[in-house]
Amino acid sequence: MRETGNKPKLLYLGYAFPPGVANLFPEAQPAGHVIETSLITAVQPWFEIRSVGLSWIDVDRLETRDNSPGLPNILNLLDKKPELLNQLRSLRRLKQAFVAWERSGWTPDLIMVCNALCPVYNGFMRWLKGRPAAPFSILYLADSMLLQQKLSWTKRMRYRLKPLKWTDSEMVPFFDACVAVSRSTREFFAERKVPWLWLPNGCDPKRAIREGGETPQGPIQIGYFGTLALHGGIPQLLKIFTARPREAVINICGYGKARQTLAAQYAAFPDIRFHEPRTPDECVRFARGCDLMINARPIVPGNQNNFSSKVFEYALSGRAILTSCLSGVEEILGEDAFYFDAENFETSLAETLDRVIAIPRPELHRRGQALQDRMLREFSWEKQGERLASFLTRFAPADGPVIA
Repeated sequence: MRETGNKPKLLYLGYAFPPGVANLFPEAQPAGHVIETSLITAVQPWFEIRSVGLSWIDVDRLETRDNSPGLPNILNLLDKKPELLNQLRSLRRLKQAFVAWERSGWTPDLIMVCNALCPVYNGFMRWLKGRPAAPFSILYLADSMLLQQKLSWTKRMRYRLKPLKWTDSEMVPFFDACVAVSRSTREFFAERKVPWLWLPNGCDPKRAIREGGETPQGPIQIGYFGTLALHGGIPQLLKIFTARPREAVINICGYGKARQTLAAQYAAFPDIRFHEPRTPDECVRFARGCDLMINARPIVPGNQNNFSSKVFEYALSGRAILTSCLSGVEEILGEDAFYFDAENFETSLAETLDRVIAIPRPELHRRGQALQDRMLREFSWEKQGERLASFLTRFAPADGPVIA
């Protein structure tokens, strides 16, 4: 690949922390922060980028920092209680900053917004599209609970009555293209003739554990890290796992409100072990100490619009993966992963779990290494950055970089 010409200006509106913050708050958007930081860093060779971050943490007032990576946001916005007051303040700050950038000679050619979910960014996009010569806008669709869902009239009415509240479907017309992590959103945007790219996250080879680490001992060690809410499938998995004895141990490194509830509920089961939340890199080391990582994501509203980013993180550990087939995951992981049918969740997961547990440990580890090799070869952030840059530069000025 080569690049020539002037770099187009890209404004990114997302949720990533600036450098030095993420590891201080391991339960705060751990997956999203890593993905956004990696994604925007990957396209830096082709664009002049300014990024904006939005969080419930007032990062500008933090007195301490660590060495965790992040995006050097030109503006950090606040969205916390009292929500409406802070959202209105953040929206005003963003509008004022944009006007100031224009006056100083920096006007973006492209603007990419992470998710049509945020009142602040939605309000900004509606304001921006009402101005003359608005930049070409791209929706980075990493998640959506409501897209492709039929809403009752009462829910639609509640949205209309709340300030800065619009449904995801109402916001789609304010974007000119879409970069989506889920393959399942393709038809939705094709019907609306919106340019669409499937980009289900990526892997950073520098974070991969290629050898060494803890060697699992005794029964097959199953691992999971991530949310413990229902859409992650862990409550359902534990119900299935404890229905009868199995020669395996489940290790759960989870976060969220359900963590203490589930830990108390299964305290009497020695083969279920809960661990404290960890940073993304610590989670990869945690996975290396297991034989099999599980992604029990069920079919619930919203899951068809996102992609389970944890399978990329799992692959960095070089361990085998058992997952449901949602959002095109089977196309990414290939034949060395294990799959169960989310349409027949309980029966299929129970049967597949029993079959995989019976596989000798060396074969599980061989599959895990093959998965890691595939992911680092085909879906490194370097390659994903090239794919994204090739898509975005289609809509950039003609004198922008040539990608070949």
